[in-house]
Amino acid sequence: MNGDELMGLLERARTGEAEALTALCARYYPKVLKYMRYRVAADLAEDLTSEVFVRVLKNLGEQRGSFPAWLFRIAERVVVDHRRAAGAKKRTVMKTMTDQHEHQAEAKTDVAETVAAKIDLEQAIGELSDDQRQLVTLKFIEGLGNDDVSAIMDRSPGAIRVLQFRALSALRDLLTRKEVGYGT
Repeated sequence: MNGDELMGLLERARTGEAEALTALCARYYPKVLKYMRYRVAADLAEDLTSEVFVRVLKNLGEQRGSFPAWLFRIAERVVVDHRRAAGAKKRTVMKTMTDQHEHQAEAKTDVAETVAAKIDLEQAIGELSDDQRQLVTLKFIEGLGNDDVSAIMDRSPGAIRVLQFRALSALRDLLTRKEVGYGT
């Protein structure tokens, strides 16, 4: 969907057109759910994603600028509000992949290695700071550009580039340690 199509869809959604609202949710719900799964425990991800879309529908008339940036900023606020309400100081680390790993145990060696690498990567992402984890999720998992990530995280593009460099360096170090056997 290009920018003009999205703008048209947003205009129709602002007027309350059910088909446009459904199309927006269908397009962005999976992306927000995926983001939430990296930010909170798996059992909370769907509930918080639903809360994001409730807020989107309530505030659609106030949206300005990039819709994806606005949407993910709401998603981040929902995460912050949840943590505040729960009194949590740290979020639960990544969801466990044990079931998926067990199902892959009898698969070909290369498939098992791919799954293990994914698990290692998710665990390493879980060890990053909250800001680094948020940046990696937005930029590399959701595929957002630096401008959108900058708007969502309320930082300058230069600060985003520095944070990205540090996050990728930390990931490389974590994965290298795991490969050598220091982290196990």
